[in-house]
Amino acid sequence: MAENWGRYMHPDTVSALESGRNLVHVIYDMLERIDGVRARRPSPSSRVIPEIDGMGRLTNLYIAPGTIESFVSGQELVDEIMAAIRDSTADALRQHEIAVQETVWPDVPSPRP
Repeated sequence: MAENWGRYMHPDTVSALESGRNLVHVIYDMLERIDGVRARRPSPSSRVIPEIDGMGRLTNLYIAPGTIESFVSGQELVDEIMAAIRDSTADALRQHEIAVQETVWPDVPSPRP
């Protein structure tokens, strides 16, 4: 397609369009890696395991059989769940940051004056 553009467009325009297309592909690949992030950090007792995605959303929550009955108060259970969610969210954020930092951004030419 770019070879056809050369007949009708200025070379700088063709270059800018190709650079833009490359940038879109790099961003798409980065977002795909972020979308694949899943963090599962267990609670202090290892009886609760949340799953957090690369955008920090809770996508699943495993509670081992007998966990609810094993806590004396509802607040202890809440604390257990929240501790696991906090740890998983921190891990998901770390993985998200790695995906962004490892992205190799293409050189985008500056417009000529």
